[in-house]
Parts: sequence; structure tokens; C-alpha cells
Amino acid sequence: MKIHSKHCLSYLGRVSCLPLLWVYFCFTPSVALASSSVNVPLDSWVYEALDRLEGYGLIDSALTGTKPYTKLEVARLIGEAMEKWQAAEAGRKISGFAARELIPFLLERFKTEFRAELVDSGFLEGSKSATYLKPVDEVVMKYLFQTDNPIVRPQAANPPTHTIYPIYNNDGIVYRKQNNFSADLRGEARLWNHISFYYQPIFKAFENEGAQVDLEKGYVKAEAFNVELEAGRDSLWYGPGYNGGLLMTNNARPFDLLKLSNPRPFSIPLIGLFKFNAFVTRLDYEAPSIPHPTLSGLRLNFKPHPLVEFGISENAIFGGEGRGGQSVGDVFRILFGNENPEGNLASNKQLAIDLSFRWPNFDRILPIGRSWKIYGEVGAQDSGFPPDKRAWLVGISLYDLLLTGRMDLRVEYARTAIKNSSFSWYTHPEYPALFHDRVFGHHMGSNAENVFARLSIHLSPEFRLGIDFNAEAQGISDASRTDSRQCGVDLDYYVRKQISVKGRYIINWFEDREGIAGGNATQHFLGMEFRKRF
Repeated sequence: MKIHSKHCLSYLGRVSCLPLLWVYFCFTPSVALASSSVNVPLDSWVYEALDRLEGYGLIDSALTGTKPYTKLEVARLIGEAMEKWQAAEAGRKISGFAARELIPFLLERFKTEFRAELVDSGFLEGSKSATYLKPVDEVVMKYLFQTDNPIVRPQAANPPTHTIYPIYNNDGIVYRKQNNFSADLRGEARLWNHISFYYQPIFKAFENEGAQVDLEKGYVKAEAFNVELEAGRDSLWYGPGYNGGLLMTNNARPFDLLKLSNPRPFSIPLIGLFKFNAFVTRLDYEAPSIPHPTLSGLRLNFKPHPLVEFGISENAIFGGEGRGGQSVGDVFRILFGNENPEGNLASNKQLAIDLSFRWPNFDRILPIGRSWKIYGEVGAQDSGFPPDKRAWLVGISLYDLLLTGRMDLRVEYARTAIKNSSFSWYTHPEYPALFHDRVFGHHMGSNAENVFARLSIHLSPEFRLGIDFNAEAQGISDASRTDSRQCGVDLDYYVRKQISVKGRYIINWFEDREGIAGGNATQHFLGMEFRKRF
């Protein structure tokens, strides 16, 4: 892992951190529990479980649009759920399977996995440890068989092709035809409460590629007064989307970055809960694009009411070889101006605004679900007032479908196709939004639309069934349209404390009537996953 620390430090001071620090010092929260902890990987079961507890009204203070969470932030949310569950249980506000089995099971699983963090946060009794080492915290082994390689779709833009990966949002891992195996271990450490380390080496053995070992993720974090500086390799997710986000997801491999953020939200008078996240990294592409440009990202996340959350995100790609020499003022023009400068000030900027609203106790109006959440994200690719070339995403989550205590339903739609513009999102003649040839925004890519639906069913507290459907269309604004339809089913079984297994099957139909990407195709995918925590 190579991190350009001098370059990153130079630009980190040029992002919009001064106003954030001003807010912090004006409204400093209690820091009695201030401490550093590592992030929970985006592929963890934790996020879906916390979302389910929020759907039952047991969590009100989660800012779900900025991920990953730290382990201590997860512990804070679990503590809130534990306290609310005791009140709900006493008042019998939740009943049936959810009250008897599911919620107690989830809370107990959280207590087992996050016991140290719950002790640190004061929600469980026990001895606190300011310094510790967990050489192996978790081991994850995966096997995937697929009947073909990913499909390459030509396009008249930079990049000139878009590869359709049926396995997406997986930290940029590209599986090959037939057999694929990977194993990674995850370890962590903490020093004196305020410095933490995380490492995740991965062993990969893919068909016709041989075996290799890489550092999938690894970073060091330093925390003081609920402000955290992270340096290393990690993934990010911006926005409320489940299947994708317009600006930032883990569809591409993790970045080598410097990140400044507040791991737990500040509580600001008249504004509510607030999180910020600013990072800087360097991208990897070469000519004909501008080699090795800078990617800068900023997200502001607010929760003025327990039922309302909104956020503002921005990405900017600029600089690179032959484009240096920017002053501090030049960088601020690039990041926050509404013009399209040229020469060494040229850039590719994306801005997005998102909003989510949760409606609890919806069953009192219609007995189709206990609560629901509706969310949306609108993004702009170009400058001007207002910014144009807009893309958007909208979704709805229905919790406790049919009041059985077992089912949740989510439906999501996203579109990056712009009228009268065949290519805009994620494409650019000099600065495409790619890292290691993968889009780090929504996996569907440019000039596309996506429909996604997922039904999650708890057959028992330990046994969850998932059924999903994903439909994509590329080339919407021109005559080179291709379509893919994907159906998937997965079974996730929590065998016993600290051990879980998961199986997943996917069938994908690719329709290419004009022969643009080689014609129609049908692909099958069968995967198994084993996880063991220590």
C-alpha cells in the first residue's frame, strides 16, 4: 500500500475544514466517552440489523447517510436500542415474533460482538481497556463459481468501455469465470484510548490468475475530542441508498486516503445532530486521462429531527501530472466555484443533496407495515446556477411487512441518463470517476437507469432469507441500449456465537439486441461465505 502523504496533507488543509472546526469549538459536546475505535466494514451484517431496529422505533439518533460507522458509534446506537427496548417491552408496544424472538436475538448478538465497546460506553459492566491487541478479530472465507467473465460494453466516452459486474459493491474485487476463492483476516489494536489500527490482508485464488496476497484495507486513526484523523486504505459510502449512491460507494476498491471526520454526531442547538466527513486521495488512471489526479470529497450530514435526515456531498477530481501549481485560492475555486475553469484549474465536480423521512407507527393508519422510510438523492454533474446534468435516486423501505415481525421490503430506483447528453455522469475526457477501472459512484455507470427490490425474511431469529431483483439499462440516451435482469436468493445462518455461513445464487440475463457487447447472454453465480469471529 502506497500513500502519498505529502500530497494528501497539502490538500487536506485546503478542504472546507475551518468552518467545521469553528462549529465544533462553538458547540463542543461532552467528551467523557471520547475514544478511538476502528470502522465496521461495509459488508457487515451490522448495518442491516441497525436499520431493522430503527424500523421498530428503537433507534432515533443514527445518521445513516455517512458510512462506515466506528465500533463505538455502533455501541452508542445499540445502547440507545437497549434502553428503548426496555421501555417498549414494559409498555408492550411491540409484540409477536419480533418481541418474543427477533429483537432479543439481535440485541444479544450485538452484546456478544460489541461487548468491549458497550463496556467502554457504559452500557454494560466490565473492565475497560485503553490499550489492547486483537491480532485476529475475524476470518472471512468466500467461494464463488460463475459461468462467464464480466461483460464489457463499448461506449463513446472516456472511459471508452463500461464493464458490467453482476457482483458489485464489493470493494472492487473482480471475479473471473469458473472458480474464485478468497480468504481474509481482520485484526485491530488500540493504544491509550486515542490511537487505533486496523488491517485486513486478503488471499485470492481466481481461475487463470494464480494466487496473490494483498492488503484489502489497513489504516491508523488518531482521535481527540470526537474529531478523528484516519490515514490508510478504506472504503466510504455517501447517501441513503442501499443498492447504490450517486457519489460514493464501495463499488471500487478502497482508497488510499486521508480522512477527517467526527465519529459520533455533534448535537448543535437549532440544527440537531451533525456529522462531517472530508477526505483526499489520489486516483490511479493514466493517459489519455490526466495521470494520477487528486480526488477530494466532502459530506455534511444533519438530523434536525429523529424522523428527518439530510445531507450534502461533493466530489472533485482535479490536478494530476502536468496540472500542478494551484494556489490555496485556486483549490477553493475548484472545490466550491460554479464555473468550468480550464488549464491547470480544470476539474470534474459532482454535487448531491439527499433527504430521508421515517414514518413510525404506520400500522395505525394501514396494517401493511409497522413503519416506513422514504429517501431520495439528487445530484448535479456540471457547474452553473443551478447546476445541471442532474441524476437522481429514490427509494422506500417498509419495515415489518404485514406485521408478522419477520419481513422487510425495500424498493429503489436510480437514473444517470441525461436528456440530450449521452454521457455525463462518471465520464469525462480527462477526469472520469473511476478507481482501478471501477466506478466509485453507482455501479450502473453513466447514461443508465436501475431498478432494485429486496425482500428480507427471518424464518427464525438465526435464519434469514433474502430475495432480490435488479434491472439495469445502459445507453438510454442513444441508440446503443443494452439491458440486464438479475434475480438473486441468499440464505444467511447464524450457526452459533461468532460463526455464520451464507449461500447465494444469482441468475443474470443480458440482452444486447444490436450486438454491441457481443450479443445476448445468460450467467449463473453460486457463492458460499463462512465467517468466524474471535
